[in-house]
Amino acid sequence: MLMRNISILKANNVFWKDYKNLRLRALREEPKAFASSYEIEKNTPDEEWKKRLKSYKEGKNNWMVFANDAGKLVGMVGAYQTDRHIKNNSVDIIALFVPGEERGRGISKLLMRALLDELKNASISNAKLSVYKEQVIALNLYKKLGFKITGQENVPHGTGEPHKAYLMEKTL
Repeated sequence: MLMRNISILKANNVFWKDYKNLRLRALREEPKAFASSYEIEKNTPDEEWKKRLKSYKEGKNNWMVFANDAGKLVGMVGAYQTDRHIKNNSVDIIALFVPGEERGRGISKLLMRALLDELKNASISNAKLSVYKEQVIALNLYKKLGFKITGQENVPHGTGEPHKAYLMEKTL
């Protein structure tokens, strides 16, 4: 499928139910790629979904961008800061997801570039992420975007199993 009119949306242009549906789909389809699980989050009250999206809309220490194709969300990626991140002027990038039928269209790259631009505009100087070793396509995307492998760790994913992951960083 070719890239049609994909647009990038900030959280303030996304309806909470669409975000919830995309997030739950991500957890269901790629359980190993996320720290949480579908089983846990499917019972999250609607008020919590609204609160999460509101925190992204405010853009203070939380960012999320979405890809839109003809009114349908076809991807997302986010970043967050803890107090430690704020002190170091860094963020952790999280939750990159593009549904299977939308892959191969360059949406992940578009999302990552949009998020990195948002972070630069927020004067963030360093972005970090982790990627499981088996996620070769994602690993290659991050390398193409200038991320460097800085280490390895065992991290649990949504299935509860520990998994080997690369730690990656990029100076913005």
